[in-house]
Amino acid sequence: VEDAEAAMRVTLENAGTTALAVASLYGGARVALALQERHPAVGGLCLVAPDVDPLSLVRLSCPLLVIVGAEDTRVPRAALAAAVAEAGGDLEVIDDAGATFHRNLPQVGRAAAAWLQRLSGG
Repeated sequence: VEDAEAAMRVTLENAGTTALAVASLYGGARVALALQERHPAVGGLCLVAPDVDPLSLVRLSCPLLVIVGAEDTRVPRAALAAAVAEAGGDLEVIDDAGATFHRNLPQVGRAAAAWLQRLSGG
């Protein structure tokens, strides 16, 4: 988490902004969640195939996008959907994809880009 905090500080300084969105992949979701909990500058979380307990998402107070593959069975989908909904977030399910999105990276990118556009007011 310390390395991510340092990277976040550098990004905020160089961008001249007071807020940023954090994206993570798989187990990196734990780091993203810790950053959001510790730093109000984290104004949004995009978690791709998060390897976390869905209940850890319920308490989030920032915009949230969770992207999962339709064939990813690591986290129970119903529990994940309920947690994302309770947090007021969005769940994007990518068809014909597992946890690694080998053939579906363009869809992941488009979903994240559209969410960032909405987050920035565009």
